[in-house]
Amino acid sequence: MGCCKSSIVHPVKISNKQEAEDGNSTIDNTTIVQPNTYSNNDTIIAQSNTYSDDDIIISKFLDVKDRINIQVADSQAFNISFIRQRQQALNNNSYRKTIESWKPNSLQELVQMIKSLSNGKSRIDQHWIIFYWVACNIEYDTVALFTKNYANQSAEGVFRTKKGVCAGYGNIYKYLCDQLQMPCERVSGYSKGYGFDDREGAPTEPDHAWNAVEIDGHWYLVESTWGAGKLNDNKAFERELDSYYFLPRPNEMIYHHLPKDEKWQLLERPIQMDEYMQMPKLRPLYFELNLELISPYNRAYVDLVSGKPYALVLIRAPSDVQLMADLKLNDKKIEGGHRVIFDRKKQIYRCYFAPASIGKHKITIFGKRNDSESSTYSSAIQLIMNIKTMPANPISYPRTWDKFFDLDLKIISPQNTHFIKLNNGCTHARILVRAPENVQLLGRLNDDKEQKVKSGNQVYWDRQKDIWQCYFAPDRDGLFEAFIMAKKKSDSGSYTSAVSFKIEAKQIPIPNISYPQTWQSFYDLGLKVIAPKDRANAVWNNGGSYAEIFMEAPDDVQLSCAIKYNDVKIKNGSLAQFNNEKKIWQLLFAPERTGQHELNVFGKRTSDTESSSTVVVKFNLDVTKIRRPMKFPTIYTQFETTKCQIYTPLEGILKKGSVVPIHCVIPNALEVSLKVDSEWITNEGYTNPVLQRQLNVGSKEITIYVKYQEGLSYTGLVKYTVE
Repeated sequence: MGCCKSSIVHPVKISNKQEAEDGNSTIDNTTIVQPNTYSNNDTIIAQSNTYSDDDIIISKFLDVKDRINIQVADSQAFNISFIRQRQQALNNNSYRKTIESWKPNSLQELVQMIKSLSNGKSRIDQHWIIFYWVACNIEYDTVALFTKNYANQSAEGVFRTKKGVCAGYGNIYKYLCDQLQMPCERVSGYSKGYGFDDREGAPTEPDHAWNAVEIDGHWYLVESTWGAGKLNDNKAFERELDSYYFLPRPNEMIYHHLPKDEKWQLLERPIQMDEYMQMPKLRPLYFELNLELISPYNRAYVDLVSGKPYALVLIRAPSDVQLMADLKLNDKKIEGGHRVIFDRKKQIYRCYFAPASIGKHKITIFGKRNDSESSTYSSAIQLIMNIKTMPANPISYPRTWDKFFDLDLKIISPQNTHFIKLNNGCTHARILVRAPENVQLLGRLNDDKEQKVKSGNQVYWDRQKDIWQCYFAPDRDGLFEAFIMAKKKSDSGSYTSAVSFKIEAKQIPIPNISYPQTWQSFYDLGLKVIAPKDRANAVWNNGGSYAEIFMEAPDDVQLSCAIKYNDVKIKNGSLAQFNNEKKIWQLLFAPERTGQHELNVFGKRTSDTESSSTVVVKFNLDVTKIRRPMKFPTIYTQFETTKCQIYTPLEGILKKGSVVPIHCVIPNALEVSLKVDSEWITNEGYTNPVLQRQLNVGSKEITIYVKYQEGLSYTGLVKYTVE
């Protein structure tokens, strides 16, 4: 007779909204890896799966009109008066405080305490007083359960040890009712509690006990064992009052309690053992949330959809309820094994489950109300998916959050997998996402310790293909998780997690690739980094004076740049110039000291005269040693607009009295003049597009001026200072 319930409330603590900087999920090393994997291929764009094939199947289930409802035999038992009195008893804190203060030394003393508190109270209140004392004071005897060595389960024995199995709970409850002359029976039967999932076939002997009580001419059920607590994953008893099991509805209890004597089912139509074994496990939360299991209807077993590698569970839920799920095999969660979608058109939840191997899988559906202060989802439905033959093309699902469906995102590639393999020198994973025009995406790559991989992702909108390109580059071999976060452009709040993929990296090349931080304008302007290629850090040569970045840009785009140290811009520390021979931009950065620096590149179209340049890409620079710090000459806007270049001198501070060669490229100028010691030198040494000559440095600054049309004044181009 020793028996116990399993964890009726099975917490799954997951935040609905994870901020962009906290979009983490734990990697379970026992996860079964899905057979379908994705090897990165930058040329493939797959079509999105909309699950439209399932619409016909779903419509058939929704059109069924002859569903059989399990009804309570006594239609008046749960009238409004009963429901109100029961709730009032549960809410009576005075009862609870009084009962919790009791310290009876004998069973007889306990009876007197109950009689005293129950005097003049309703039968419902009297039963609640007994139920509450039993639930708070009797501990489930797990030693007896697992050793099968059941101690004295009489009311006296249970009171003395404050322990018992279900028989002991039932016996002491009946004894206390008898002392108050309240009709009570102990019911023997079968339960879907601890160990039920491991059972093969129907039980032949009763394995559980509870009570039936008569109140005002109506019979009700009482389950004080399950009302007292549960077994945790370590098979230890955890006391946790569950008032659901105080006078529950028989048509709900039948999903996990089948009396041996069918009269104690208290149902209009008794349920037989074979039907009971086929019924799903519907937990108290299922009824509290007013859920409706549409398919499978009143069955615990779920089959794969015909011709598909997945099973489909359909659930109708109120608008203020959210659902999630998991899929387990041998008590190990299968990552990528499920996807839950709310079908707004049909107002139902579509729950997809994809097996990874043969075996008896356990499906659990969790739920909670939207307005709940807790982020905890609790178990509502448990189903079984028994896979004897694997489908020809197994699939898996990436992890998704509500934001994925709320913003109508679609994964274009990779399809039908949550797991991306990188091997044989492959450096990065590529994920393609389609999103509405008013949605922005952001990326993050975490390692197996849930730490962010610095410069490990690059996410941008490809205007030509109308698709989001999401790149993720692991920095070493191992397991990683790639998060894609999203928000509406009009939303001032943070990005929150929308979807994630697992990445297995093997034989990552050294050095690994990394991504500089880019802005959408980088891609809108059609820019391309030539060097450093696939690196977030610019190259610094020990003993050098400056670092270089080379970029390609369309003819109508001009670039500029800046260098920062400790977020402070270094004056004359950068130079953006255009190499007219190679048709690339050369961006130079001269640090003043060792340490970490930030290199920013700005861009704009030359035709855009109204707005200033915006940052398009940012690199890091780690300066370890400087041979000789330097300053670049002051550059005026016309220098970048007309795509000029300085060969020499790059040093912006010239020595007084020295002779320096000046060699610059100044395309298409009408006149080029130099101002040296307040004297003008016009067009000497300039032949379009090259200015080349020797110059005697005086005591004042030297400025190069340029004129592009007759009638226009000279415009400053470059200025050197003199020391």
